[in-house]
Amino acid sequence: MDFYQMEQILAVARTGSISEAARQMCVSQPTMSHAVARAEKEFQTKLFDRGSYPLELTYAGKQYVEAAQEMRRIYRNLQKVCMDAAKGYAGDLYIGIPHNRSAQILPRIIREYRQMFPNIKLHYSSANAEDMKEQLYRGELDLCILSKVDQDPRFRYEDLFVEELVAAAADGLVGPEQLCGENASALKIEALSGLPLILPSERSGLGRMLKLLMEYYHIDPDVRMRVGGNNALYTLAGAGVGVAVLPMDIVEQSARPEGLKTYALSAGGIGWMVCAMLGRDAVVSEPERALLELIRREFGGKRTEVEVFPGFYEGEM
Repeated sequence: MDFYQMEQILAVARTGSISEAARQMCVSQPTMSHAVARAEKEFQTKLFDRGSYPLELTYAGKQYVEAAQEMRRIYRNLQKVCMDAAKGYAGDLYIGIPHNRSAQILPRIIREYRQMFPNIKLHYSSANAEDMKEQLYRGELDLCILSKVDQDPRFRYEDLFVEELVAAAADGLVGPEQLCGENASALKIEALSGLPLILPSERSGLGRMLKLLMEYYHIDPDVRMRVGGNNALYTLAGAGVGVAVLPMDIVEQSARPEGLKTYALSAGGIGWMVCAMLGRDAVVSEPERALLELIRREFGGKRTEVEVFPGFYEGEM
């Protein structure tokens, strides 16, 4: 069994298609079919049910994939240990990070990081949070930069910085009775029940967070629209469609539409933790550690008194 053949089998298992796996790995379909046949001959059993489409793993195939993913994680850890021991920092670093988050973080750290590690090539995956988790678990990513909405026992987490969440609304949409007393820049959490809301997709980290927040504070949301992407939320809020709750960094990075106001969530503010998600037994190499420390240094000095929403940590390990 060689590692390249193992990656071919994993690609077929992931895509459910020999032709799609061949396309992704830049080989011909007959080459991929031959790799599957060689593996099945080596282990003297069928790995895929050819009668289904997409292809489904047999029981033996599931055991093969589970073991292959573990071998991939062990091999990647060995690479990192050897690279650190030799101080020969060269190779690839695979990071999962959402589009909005990459636009927020990478421009502020990438130049210094490249000066520190000129021979490390960075690769980015910007799938949705759930897909990135699966990529991390399969060993296709070294780490993910995500907001910590829940805890997955397959991973461990390193906190990076607290990011404040704010409500954005066109002027006149929020009345004085919905504000926190004389604090005209803070919105009562319970006031979200009486306001038209623009919400993100429930599959996104922000969408899952808002669902938790609504449940925690017993808010019955009046959802006018669901959209994908924080920038779309911000633009629609500026157009007066409704109130959007989104990270403060989006507000700071974007051109503010005329007449748009932003409000803290409660008098003290509410935020969520942005963290690095790592495999539970993953080795963190020096280039990875340096990347995380750059992010902490650049973003960790923001409003530290903002409360991290407690609903995120129910059931924390």
